[in-house]
Amino acid sequence: MKPIIQLLLFWFSLTTMGQNSFTSQEIEINPLIKGSLMQPNSGSTTLVILIAGSGPTNRNGNQPGLSTNCYKYLGQQLAQNGIAFFSYDKRIIAQIINKTLDESKLRFEDMVVDATSVLEYFKSKNSYAKIIIAGHSEGSLIGILTAQKGVAGYISISGPGRPADQILTEQLTKDQPEAAASLQQCIDTMKSTGKWSCDTKVENTAAIFRPTVIPYLLSWFQYNPYTEIQKLTIPVLLINGDQDLQVQVKDAELLKKACPKAQLEIIKDMNHVLKNTPTLELNKEAYTNGTLPVETKLVAIITQFVQQL
Repeated sequence: MKPIIQLLLFWFSLTTMGQNSFTSQEIEINPLIKGSLMQPNSGSTTLVILIAGSGPTNRNGNQPGLSTNCYKYLGQQLAQNGIAFFSYDKRIIAQIINKTLDESKLRFEDMVVDATSVLEYFKSKNSYAKIIIAGHSEGSLIGILTAQKGVAGYISISGPGRPADQILTEQLTKDQPEAAASLQQCIDTMKSTGKWSCDTKVENTAAIFRPTVIPYLLSWFQYNPYTEIQKLTIPVLLINGDQDLQVQVKDAELLKKACPKAQLEIIKDMNHVLKNTPTLELNKEAYTNGTLPVETKLVAIITQFVQQL
């Protein structure tokens, strides 16, 4: 009997998807920025623009060594709910393909320029009455800065509430908490001198703080999400999973403190890549298993927030 029930549920999900189908169209914003626009066939006057997290992340939420399809699945679900969705490849992907990447010239502000270009592109089309910016992880801060330029609403997903250097210190010393203070001191020295000159026992510091990436890190470290989100006067939704291994619930709570009118949602069992992962084993698997769907509560919460704007 159980297989029959599962078959019926699967068939129902397919027929429901057909009733709320959508199209996916590639959009080129400029030579560096291309993405996918998922548009409900029934039409939509509301658009969510998703800004990706750190690294060479593509429109689907993937990068070398990381396969989640989290942005792709989120966009599909929102489009099925009648909400248009756009996510794009970060500029570094085009630069890698074109063999023009010079990471020493990358700056955090470049990401804000790109997100603003996307926003202005869709504003110029006059196709949407409401545009909402959503930022995931590092994209949360980029989204805050972009949303200051005028949108209907802002959504932070797994967004840090502290400057990036503090988050980085916490992540790097998770298994060596006793080294946190010394590592932060090394980073503070780098912020003053512009060079990495510390000999630390914390793993991966040499690779992370290599000379060519320091300019980007320094440009990123100067922004404080806690301060920047206070500048928003639009409706704000803050989302974090309680199984997030990279950005903790306390960061969402910090953003809520900075923006008291914001709606705060902590989703049980959701991890950093937006999947339902009640166990540590499943949490780790979610980073390389691109078949796992996104957390259904995430979709429901975003849909309700957008529809109420």
